[in-house]
Amino acid sequence: MKLGNRIKRIRLLKGLKQADICHGIISPTHYSNIENCRYTPSIDTLKLLAGRLEVPERYFHNIYEDTTEMQNILSALESKIEKESVEEVRQFLDLHKVQFQYIPSVRQEYYFMLLKFLALVKMEQDNLAIELYENEISKVEIDESQLFVSTRYQYLYVTAVYHYYVGDYKISGEMFKRLLLTSEDQLLKARISYNIAMSHYHLCQFEFALSYAIEAKDLYLKLHEWMKAGDSYNLISILLIEKNEFKQAIEFIDRGLNICRPEFHNLKALLHHNYAFILFQTDQLDEALLQIDFAIKYKKTVSYADKFVSKRLRLEILLKLNQLETLECEMDILENSILTNKQRAGYYFLVAKVEYEKGNFVKYEDFIQQSIEIFKEHIDLKELKQASEHYATYLAMNKKYKKAFEMQLLCTECLKKYVGES
Repeated sequence: MKLGNRIKRIRLLKGLKQADICHGIISPTHYSNIENCRYTPSIDTLKLLAGRLEVPERYFHNIYEDTTEMQNILSALESKIEKESVEEVRQFLDLHKVQFQYIPSVRQEYYFMLLKFLALVKMEQDNLAIELYENEISKVEIDESQLFVSTRYQYLYVTAVYHYYVGDYKISGEMFKRLLLTSEDQLLKARISYNIAMSHYHLCQFEFALSYAIEAKDLYLKLHEWMKAGDSYNLISILLIEKNEFKQAIEFIDRGLNICRPEFHNLKALLHHNYAFILFQTDQLDEALLQIDFAIKYKKTVSYADKFVSKRLRLEILLKLNQLETLECEMDILENSILTNKQRAGYYFLVAKVEYEKGNFVKYEDFIQQSIEIFKEHIDLKELKQASEHYATYLAMNKKYKKAFEMQLLCTECLKKYVGES
């Protein structure tokens, strides 16, 4: 990044036009030349521009000079993202908020952007991470030859994660595989293998995903990274559930629970949730309810845990048990747990099924249609298949054959994509 690029980026982040900045200081043409790196402004001009943009003067000086102090802070942040708790990462960012706001060195500032992206992902603030990548990281014009090897690696890793979060799973997986070939660090290889497994999972390529998940699990166990090994056991159980290999899935859940330390509340919640789902699928409903209550109990102790998915499964179990009165009493709790549009679609789907059981078919149609449209938007094949199948059956029973046929086609298309046939 050159000085002109930095000035332009700050202006755009503040939502200002070129004329807003240069008025009364220099001509629009002169200012345009500065932003386009065709002219280097004088110290006096830089001082005035810094004042207009409301940034410290030092932010426009010595932009290629790294400082030992900032490097130490960035190294500490990187270590905390890798090893420490979410709360410790959050506290560290708050503690150094002023120092992070305007980092003079372009290399160190860029590295901080990459680390901040990973911190946001760790804190499960995915939307903010995506915004950071799209609005800042991807807009930085920087010469790769100026970057340290670690920064180039981190850029590739962050870009792969970004593509994962926006649903470009194929691109994400390919980028992670490139990184896997270049890394000799066993911890990094484990992390990348896990991420490749997740990319294959979303592409419904469960056999490929399983091989990478097992590789990640083995590496984490050798490194005594018990939390991450437990996460890998959890992922393996999910993949086996997708293959309807429930007995094996339970074995891996048990192994995951066996290596859990007392403080691994979120991991315990995930494993108990998956066990509850298996019991739900095999109609062992009372035991499923017990297991999902364990999952919810553990999630209540973790501020960043996704509580919606477990609360929804609990209500699905109650629906299958035909405990409608208890279920309806808890619907508000579920709605208050919604964090994303996809979760809202899941909520609508559940409400639709409840209205169906009560015989309120006008409300059923309204909610099931809303859920299907959101699932389409978010390309959630599994949920879309289930919702369209439910609606198709209802429509056929009511002799609305044309619409039922459309829903059945949608269901079939989702199934083919889900099992990798198209």
